[in-house]
Amino acid sequence: MDLKKISPWNWFRKEQEQAREQQNMNAVPATREGGSQPVSSDPVTSLHDRMDRLFDDFYRQFGLSQWPALGGGITEDFFRPSVDIKESDRHYTLHVDMPGVEKDDVKVELEGDALVIRGEKQQERDDSDDNYHFVERRYGAFQRILDLPADARADDLRAKFRNGVLTITIGRDPEQAGSSRRIEVE
Repeated sequence: MDLKKISPWNWFRKEQEQAREQQNMNAVPATREGGSQPVSSDPVTSLHDRMDRLFDDFYRQFGLSQWPALGGGITEDFFRPSVDIKESDRHYTLHVDMPGVEKDDVKVELEGDALVIRGEKQQERDDSDDNYHFVERRYGAFQRILDLPADARADDLRAKFRNGVLTITIGRDPEQAGSSRRIEVE
């Protein structure tokens, strides 16, 4: 049995840690009576947190983990590119969907053992006096942080941007891939 299939590498560990830290920055070290949720010192953030919990509790009753319409809580980033990650024996391939983003607005950097993808989807300027009824397209800066596995080769990274999709190929070190050794029991 391949244990990696059961417990795959958490590529988003650093991103999740950073989100938790950001969430706790506005909180004071106090909790509500009978609860463990931190109380925010900012009234607007506090209201957002309460609304998030209210809707999370409501949707949880129906087996949903987050708001279906927004893909998460109000306080999450509104433009967050989706990432597909696949692996072969020789490399990892990441596909990052960025519709409407220009190649010049995308940066890919290696920071230690983290691959950081930054960019911005520019809002189109429309100086006409049109009255919008509904705006559903999302704009703004984004960042994805991917924690590279131990067998990823930092010296073998390639990135290509075409038709709104960023494709990143990361070589794998066969000596590190699935490296294990038997420990003699005495």
